[in-house]
Amino acid sequence: MSIKSPYFLAIVFAIFISIPTEGQTLSQLIKAGDTKYAEGDYYAASLYFKDAIRKDESSAELYYKFAEASRMFNDYSAAADAYANVVKLDKPNIFPMATFWLAEMLRGTCDCKTEEAAKQFKKFKNKYHKKDYYAAKAQQDMEACAWVLDHKQGNDTLEIEHLGKEVNTTSSEFNAIHVFPDKIQFSSLRNISTDKKNPKYLVRIYNQPPNPEVTFTPSGADPTLSIGNGAYTPDSKKFYFTQCEPRDKTTSRCDIYVTKYENYKWGEAQKLNINEADATNTHPAPGYDLKGKEVLFFSSDRKGGKGGMDIWLSTVNADGTYGKPANAGEVINSQGNEITPFYDVNNKKLFFSSDWHYGYGGYDIFESKGEYSNWSAPKNLMKPINTPQNDMYYSIAFDNSRSYITSNRKDSYFIEAETCCNDIYAYGTGKKIERKIDTVVAVVTPPVKDTATTTTSTTTAMVVVQVDTMPVAKIERPVITKESVDDKLKKLKKAVPAALYFHNDEPECCNLRDTTVLDYKQTYEAYTSRQGEYRREFANGLKGDEKANAQKEILNLFEQKVDKGFYDLVAFTGQLLDMLQSGNKIEVTIKGYCSPLNVSEYNIRLGYRRVASLRNYFFHYRDGILLPYIGNGSLSLKGVSYGKDTAPKNISDNRKDTRNSVYNPAAALERRVEIISVELK
Repeated sequence: MSIKSPYFLAIVFAIFISIPTEGQTLSQLIKAGDTKYAEGDYYAASLYFKDAIRKDESSAELYYKFAEASRMFNDYSAAADAYANVVKLDKPNIFPMATFWLAEMLRGTCDCKTEEAAKQFKKFKNKYHKKDYYAAKAQQDMEACAWVLDHKQGNDTLEIEHLGKEVNTTSSEFNAIHVFPDKIQFSSLRNISTDKKNPKYLVRIYNQPPNPEVTFTPSGADPTLSIGNGAYTPDSKKFYFTQCEPRDKTTSRCDIYVTKYENYKWGEAQKLNINEADATNTHPAPGYDLKGKEVLFFSSDRKGGKGGMDIWLSTVNADGTYGKPANAGEVINSQGNEITPFYDVNNKKLFFSSDWHYGYGGYDIFESKGEYSNWSAPKNLMKPINTPQNDMYYSIAFDNSRSYITSNRKDSYFIEAETCCNDIYAYGTGKKIERKIDTVVAVVTPPVKDTATTTTSTTTAMVVVQVDTMPVAKIERPVITKESVDDKLKKLKKAVPAALYFHNDEPECCNLRDTTVLDYKQTYEAYTSRQGEYRREFANGLKGDEKANAQKEILNLFEQKVDKGFYDLVAFTGQLLDMLQSGNKIEVTIKGYCSPLNVSEYNIRLGYRRVASLRNYFFHYRDGILLPYIGNGSLSLKGVSYGKDTAPKNISDNRKDTRNSVYNPAAALERRVEIISVELK
């Protein structure tokens, strides 16, 4: 899913004006579209390419150009349709990424497209033979699709409120900061030029009405640059923000600044020494470590990260200087992008958005507890906070009463493409906290009505709110009732038996070891890459309908058994982790099976290797998140091998007849491992 700028995450350069295209030749339309695309005006580019398609509906290249332009201004529906046409027309596979982006756009459209998206990711992996980010992302999103299918139900009691026209426009609004008792400041990309013929789009920090000051511009900020992503420290004595300068026509680079509130006024903004000139540095978020030492979280694509944008942090020393930035570590950061951190001082939690961890599509919001590089596994905030679109910039009011998010979900305001632009949303937490230390947060100049003369005059007022520098709230932990445990256990039990399948003699063919270093995810990927081989060998020698039926049997084997088994495993493991995190002790029983193609001793050991591969999957799941539970005995994995004793007698054991003993779906279904039971200990 595309976002124009990972620095402001709201940039939509299209001005949505009518583009005259009538009378232009095909080559003129393509040239104009290419020019607009290079300039970052993706909407205008899409209009040119759309008209070009009307002149040549057989061109995969034109559909691809239109799809790319539509994706870049977040028109997921139009992009999905166009990528589908590319896939249909592109027989030579000139545009291999079309299938990947088709799957991503299907995910971003709605949950109803999840299963189709998973199929497209699978098709992409079967054709795409590079070992790079896109291969890893496709695998991750295949697993995320399985996660979505298991987490469609959200919190029905939570009501997400669109903040309406007082805040949101058809431009993009983002990064809500709860500053006044019941109002916010926020960032927005808008035309700041008074010259109608020469619009100038820059990000500014805006005040929610009725504050008469429309914008808040920190002293010393450069008015020629985009200014946004503001954040106050909990004591409201420091204000962080970013300034971004264009790298080229489509990308920007940002630095973090700070201004201090002293002697009843904001001082001159200072650029922080933690910025790196060759990287973007953005999304400042003040917080604390667990001992109360001040820490500044931020996002950056600097060297030394895990991939893309990462969450970084710098300790703030007693003298006000900033320590060398450290990466928040691989539990938080991934090969993808982690952005928009927010530290909740009331509950000591870090919130952030990621396009990699299991989510509904695009960016989802996650929470984690810890400090520095030691964090709990990120927890998805689930529906309706997260959607198939982009959900970012989580923040919470200083009294814990309301939370704010930024999203391009389908309720947002737009001129063209219902998912094009970001708006700000809010919801009540139901857990308001009474504060105890008064601190000035802002100076506003509200109009005051003179009742004696019925005229309007202006007076300056200090707005004082209840704020303290450290958390005072007691963290409320969820009560685990017997009913909730029973419900979760029933759900887990309903998922078994879960069957997972293997190629012949795998893992690690032709030895008498009863263990393996491979995990099931690796064996699954190797197995599914052989689908063409299975289709060819099982249909070998057949013609007409018999050949077509044989090939269909293989397709059903992989889609309905092999792939489904892996998706079921991903969903099962997520439920298992949820049970363990709730304090339960669980025993999982795994059994290995084989086809009758070898002697009993070999098959028994092969069955144990298959059990071991599934154990390894649990060991490696989400970078070892289950290992502490295995180590302390909360999770027991019990393994048994059945060898060939349970295989039906009609399954071929003829080594020379590989069509029936190896490639026949009936034989393939015997080469499996099953999770057969889950019990509380």
